[in-house]
Amino acid sequence: MKIRTATLMLVAGALLATSGAAWAQKQEQSGAQERAGQTTRERQMEQTQSRERATSAEELQLREMQRERDQEQAKSQDQLKQQDQLRQQDQLKQQDQLRQQDQLREQEQARERIHQEEIFGGEMMTEQERLRYQEQLGKAGSEPEREQIRARHREEMLERARQKGVKLE
Repeated sequence: MKIRTATLMLVAGALLATSGAAWAQKQEQSGAQERAGQTTRERQMEQTQSRERATSAEELQLREMQRERDQEQAKSQDQLKQQDQLRQQDQLKQQDQLRQQDQLREQEQARERIHQEEIFGGEMMTEQERLRYQEQLGKAGSEPEREQIRARHREEMLERARQKGVKLE
């Protein structure tokens, strides 16, 4: 019996040693799996962070591109506004020039009417003749001299009208 007991004890010891070794191996595998799981989790976290950094970098790049586009668009709009302002200024200048030309034309026409109305037979005279006539009247020293100049002028215009077959009032 002693042998049997000893044998049993040896077998039990061997079983214990084997199961202890198996248990230790399982523990070691479990620890390795746990470490592998941690490593996998760490790798996943690193990948996520890397993706986030990449996404952040892409977002920054996209934001920068959008900012540049916005600046270019604002610049284009400013240029268009400036062009519109220049066009408006040009239009205003042209309108002013046309107004001035119209005023000058109206003044000239008014002078022409005055010359024709004030001067007997003025419609048959050239501008130079009218100016000369007015100058003569202006140089005359007295009213009787002016009357003589008017009378002589009247006779000349009546003669010119007869030659042209025109009736003067």
